[in-house]
Amino acid sequence: MKTYTGETQLLEEELKEIMEVSSLEKTTAYERFYYTRHLLRKKYHDFILKLDNKEMLKKLSVLLKSQNFSEGEFGKLMKRIERWNNLEAPVPLQYIEFIGLKPISLETTAKADMKAFREALNATFYPESFFVNVNSGLLRVSLPERTNEKEAIEIATNYETTEPIKTRYICIRDLKTIVIESKEKHYTLTYPPILTFRKDLFIPGHVENKDEPSMINP
Repeated sequence: MKTYTGETQLLEEELKEIMEVSSLEKTTAYERFYYTRHLLRKKYHDFILKLDNKEMLKKLSVLLKSQNFSEGEFGKLMKRIERWNNLEAPVPLQYIEFIGLKPISLETTAKADMKAFREALNATFYPESFFVNVNSGLLRVSLPERTNEKEAIEIATNYETTEPIKTRYICIRDLKTIVIESKEKHYTLTYPPILTFRKDLFIPGHVENKDEPSMINP
C-alpha cells in the first residue's frame, strides 16, 4: 500500500471528475462534506460498475480480509463501505486507493467543502427553535416564523421559565451552535468540514495537531 506523500499534481481525468462533482447542483441548505462525500460515492459506484460479479467478489474479498472480517461477512463490509462513503467513520487510505482515488483528489474536494462552509457562515439564517438547559432536562422552544438569527439570540437570551435556566442553545445543523450563558456572555461553536490524515486514515471532523496534517486549514 502506498503512503500519502502530499502529491500536488492531478491527472487530467481526475481533475475532470472533481470538476464534475464540484459543479453538482446543490440544495439551498448547507450540507457538511457535500463535495467529498459525493466524490467517494461516485468513484465507488464507477468502480463497481466496471467489474463483473466474479471480479467484484475477488476484489471485495481482499478488502474484507484487510478489515478483519470473517470470510463471507460481505454484508458487514458493505455497511462499512456505506459509512466510509458518507464520511460517518474514518476512511482507510487502502479504501481510497481501492476505488481508484488519489489523496490529492480528496484535498481538492475538501477545499470545495471549506469554501461552501465559509459561504454558509455568511448566509442569513432563520432558526425555527432554540433549546434551554434546565434542571429537569433540555427544553425545545419554537420561534416565530421568519425569525432571523439576531432576533433569535435576543428572544433566547430573554426567555424565562419557572426553573432556573443554565444555558440556551441555537443550533444551525452541520454549521454552528450559538451558546448563550447569560445576557452578557454568548459565543458560537462552528463545525468546519476538516478532513485530517492520520495513521493511514482520513478522519472527518478530527481537529488536527502539528503531527496530523489536515487536508485543508479552516
